[in-house]
Amino acid sequence: MLGLGLAAGTAWVGFRSLQEPDVQVDVPTADDGFRAQQKVFNVFRSGAGRSRGRSLEVALTERELNGFLSRHLAAAPEFPLTSSSVKLLGDGRVELKGRLALRHVMPRPELLLPTAWLDRPVWLHVQARVSLEVEAARGHRRYLRLDVERFALGRQWLPGVVVRPLLSRGVHDLFRWPLPAAVEAITIDSEKVVVRTAS
Repeated sequence: MLGLGLAAGTAWVGFRSLQEPDVQVDVPTADDGFRAQQKVFNVFRSGAGRSRGRSLEVALTERELNGFLSRHLAAAPEFPLTSSSVKLLGDGRVELKGRLALRHVMPRPELLLPTAWLDRPVWLHVQARVSLEVEAARGHRRYLRLDVERFALGRQWLPGVVVRPLLSRGVHDLFRWPLPAAVEAITIDSEKVVVRTAS
C-alpha cells in the first residue's frame, strides 16, 4: 500500500513538473526586441565618449526585456532556454519561466534518468530578488545577481534546500550575469528595469 502511494505521489509530481507555469506577460514584438538590444548596447558602451562624472540611466520595459531575452537566450547553443519570459513584480523582484531539455537542468542526469528522457523539455519557474553584486577581488567585477526565493519545475514548487544540489552549473549561471564596470545601480519596479551607469 505504501509503495502504491509513493508511486502515485511520484507520478503526480512528474505530471505537474511538465505543466507550463502560469506567468502572464504581454507578448513582445520584434520592435521591442530591437529597442532593448540598442539599450543594452548603450549600457555596455557606457563611459565611452562622455564627460567624467555624468551618469546615464537606461530603462527597459517588461516587453522590451522579454523581446531581448527571447532572441538571445534561445540562441545560446550550449544552453538553449526557449519560450522564456520575465514578469517584473516590483520591489526588486522578478518571476521568470523558460523551457529547457532535462539534460541541461540537472548535474549528471544520465546517471539518474533513462536516456530517452534527457531531451524532454521541462519548464523552469523562478521567483527571485535582483541585486547588483560587486566582487571584492578581481578589479571589482560586477554582476546582475538573482537570489532565488522560490523554484519550480513546471508547476511543482520544490523545497529551497534541494534547489542548489538539484540544478546544473548551467542553470546556476542563469542567476549571475556579468555587467560592465560602469554599472552603479539596478532598480526594478512593476513596469521597468532601470540601469544607472557612470563614466
